[in-house]
Amino acid sequence: MWVENGIGVAQAAFETDAVREMVKNYQAEAVDTSGVELPDYDHLTKPLVEVFTLDSAQCAACSYMMGAAYQAVETFGDTIDMVEYKFIYKENVARCIKMGVPNLPSLYINGQLKFRSIIPTKAELEAAIREAMEACGK
Repeated sequence: MWVENGIGVAQAAFETDAVREMVKNYQAEAVDTSGVELPDYDHLTKPLVEVFTLDSAQCAACSYMMGAAYQAVETFGDTIDMVEYKFIYKENVARCIKMGVPNLPSLYINGQLKFRSIIPTKAELEAAIREAMEACGK
């Protein structure tokens, strides 16, 4: 896949007019979100931290957001749940659409957007998680 992407970028850069002609009538297929099941956020027993990234292994900003989330896991341990949804997977694209994720990276706690393209400080994220813990009755 990566080789094909490189070839596509080179072709677009060196044969711009031909590529524009090739894609002028392109219509992206609709993403089916019907198979996406969201957690029951109102009945969670502990905070759920969801990190939406392009791919934390490839994107610097995404890796910083995941770093913040991993620090929170170190601090709170198993009193919170954390998951990363990488946009490189079709099912996660559908999840982003269903959740209305506005930008990547974004961090949600209990289904609520808390940090949008801004990496939280350790103190900011911990405060947001503590607030969610209170809402969960912890």
